[in-house]
Order: sequence, then structure tokens, then C-alpha cells
Amino acid sequence: MAIESKKSVIIVGAGPVGLLTALRLGQASIPTLVLESHPTLLPTTRAMVYMPVIIPVLRKLGILDTVQRHAFLNHEGAVWRDIDGNVLGKLPLGGEEKEKKGEFGGVLLIGQARMNSLILEELKKYPSVEVRFGLRCVGIENLPDRESVKVMVHQGSQLDGDLLFEADYVLGTDGANSAVRRILCIPFEGFTWPDWKMIGTDVLYDFPAEMGYTPLTFIVHPNDWAVIAYTGEDADGKPRGAGIPQWRVAYVEPPDLPGSKEEIMKRAYERVATYIKGSKEFKITRAEPYINHQRCAAQAQKGRVLLAGDALHSNNPIGGLGLTSGILDAFCYGNAFTRVVKGGEAPSILTDCAASRLAAWQTATNIASVSNLKRLQSFTEDDIKARDGFFHRLKTDPDFPKLLRKNMDKMIPETFEVKEGAPLATPRHSEDIVRKVELTCS
Repeated sequence: MAIESKKSVIIVGAGPVGLLTALRLGQASIPTLVLESHPTLLPTTRAMVYMPVIIPVLRKLGILDTVQRHAFLNHEGAVWRDIDGNVLGKLPLGGEEKEKKGEFGGVLLIGQARMNSLILEELKKYPSVEVRFGLRCVGIENLPDRESVKVMVHQGSQLDGDLLFEADYVLGTDGANSAVRRILCIPFEGFTWPDWKMIGTDVLYDFPAEMGYTPLTFIVHPNDWAVIAYTGEDADGKPRGAGIPQWRVAYVEPPDLPGSKEEIMKRAYERVATYIKGSKEFKITRAEPYINHQRCAAQAQKGRVLLAGDALHSNNPIGGLGLTSGILDAFCYGNAFTRVVKGGEAPSILTDCAASRLAAWQTATNIASVSNLKRLQSFTEDDIKARDGFFHRLKTDPDFPKLLRKNMDKMIPETFEVKEGAPLATPRHSEDIVRKVELTCS
């Protein structure tokens, strides 16, 4: 079987992590192919909270202004409330001047689907990047003698729908159920939260007008804990202020309840009503279940194949650290690939980057995300004490928010950016550059 094309880097998975990595590579004119198994970008109800640690990253990627035009930058704060709406604690988020001082400069709120579409549009500026949909990764083979990797994908349902591609390196960004990780026989170690599944709903309702809620609210309760946050857009995807605000209400339910769309939606109307104390006139436009993990790959690299985002690590969504961590992966890997592929530096930089991203999740992101979750739903003696202490410090220690912001920098101990003044060469396979981004469904 003939090789369809050869690239410097193949990225498997066209979520924000894969597309942002491709953006960084496109800016360096590195021949890059992004392979996505689905026929289009997915309209998911999942990630939508982006912590301030990624704001300088998005700025360096040249996409911050675009994102801010479409996102809602929450300066009002994050608030923890009990089930009756009483305030338990508030974390001020400040503004840009605060961020320059090492404090919170706001939290970006934007749905993952919209974020994806913005990045995809930005990629059209870079002819070295090709994005292809409808191609499912089914095989990967490291080729040490050729210093490359072979990737087999399957299109459609036909038996002869296999295609082969080759690249110097492959990056798996295809989510917690990563085909890349499984093909490489890399275990996904850790655990899945066993006692509940999360339901993400998009709700048309004006929480600030009806209940005085800030754009990011956490409900503390042993059973009815939840996240209530503004998505940054209004009904039908309209810009904010153009219609009824669209909010995300994410709650949990027992994992063994009936899982049909109709049953989930019926229960969603009942559950969302428990969080609404004002007018009961609301509409749910989407309700989707998803399973939460605290897992990471046993290794981040195998030969010339590396893992990033949820393919490398997956954690519960409380506090928005999952996709935040994935975007940091994208920035670091994009920088490392640029140094190796175009800068001619040693491939060990990629090994160092993979190890750094895995260690950052293990020592910072994972610990913080578990703490964020327990703050909402655990009522053991130790966790009650920890929660009360957290809220007390928010109320009494003016330097506490700055400490919390500083701790987020542990999620990116090294950026692997190109050293200033370093020469950049023409990468291999430049002859394969597509002169425009092809957004095709094969």
C-alpha cells in the first residue's frame, strides 16, 4: 500500500489540544497533518472554563484577541454557595493589571465547540497545516531505520478504506479513549470516579438577573453538588447580549440510571429546577452524560509517538483544569517540535517535554483537581475542615488569591520555547505543504 503523504508531524485528534499544537507548528511552517475520526468538529457540552495560566499562552500563540472577542472574561469572581444559594466563599478574579502582578486576571469562559471552530479558522492562515476529517486511526508503527512513524487510518465503512501516512513524529491528542495510546499498548493508570456520572446541560436562563449569580458558581452539597457557569454566548450561539443567556449546569447522578437521550433530558429538567430559585421559566437545549477520571498514561512517549491532552492525562472538570492543562501541553509540545524539527536540536527535547508534561499533571493538576472536587462534595471530617479553612482564608487573607494563582504556574514548569536568536532550518517534507488548509471529509 502506497503512502498517501509524508509530513514532519501527524497529530491524531482535532480537539483544541491537537489544533493548537498544529497552530504552533503552522506558525513555524512545519508540514503538519491533523487526522480526526469524526466527520466534523464535535458540538460538545464539556470544557468551557479556561484558567488564567493559559492567557499568556494564547497571547504567544497569537489567538488571544480572537478568543477574547468570542469568550466572556469573568472578572467578577468564582463563588461557592450552598444548595439554597447562600454564599460560602468568593475568589476575586481581578483584571489585566492584577494578572501583571501575579494575581488572577480573569477566567475565560467559552464553550469547547466554539473554541475549536476559532482555532480551525485561524489555521487557514498557515498552508503547512492540513486538517482531514473522517479518518480513524487504526494502526501505528515506529520505523527506527527510517527515523519515522507510519500511521494507518480507516475511512468510512468500506473494507478497502485504509490509508497510510508517514511522519517524523506523531502526537496523540485523541482524548481519554485515545486510539493512539491503546495501539501503543500504554496503560491508562489511575481510576474512574465510580459512584456517579456527570450530566452537562446547556440551559437558557438569566442566572444573574433572577438569582444574582456571578458567571462561575459552585454548589456545595453531598449529593446535589454542581457547577453553574455562563458559556459566553446566548441562545442559538448568538453573541452575548443578543438574546437569552446560555449557561452550563453540570451535576451528577447515579451511573446506573436509564441512559437514553429522552430519559436524561427528562431528569435534567427536574434536576436543573432544584438549582433555580427565581422564575422557573428555563429551557434546556442539550443534556449529555460523561464519565470522569483521574488517570494518566504509564508513559508519555513510545519511540517517535507522544501523547498530550486527555490522551495523556484525564481529570474531573471541577475548576477547569483539564483543558487548561491540555492547552499547556499543546504550547509546550508545539515549541519542542519547532526546536527539533525546524531548529535541528536533539530529539531528547521532545523526551524532556513529554516527561515534563506528565510530571506536571501528576504533581500539580491532578492534586488540585481532586481538591476542587472534594471541596464541593465530600463531607468527611477532614474534608469539611479543609473546606472551612479554604473559605476562611478567602475571607480573611488578602494574599490568598495571589497564592492560588501562583500555584497554577506549577502546571507549566517549562515552556520549551525556541531560544531567542536560534536559527531555524527548512523542515523535512516541506515539498508536501498544502497551499491551503483542506477541511475535507474523506
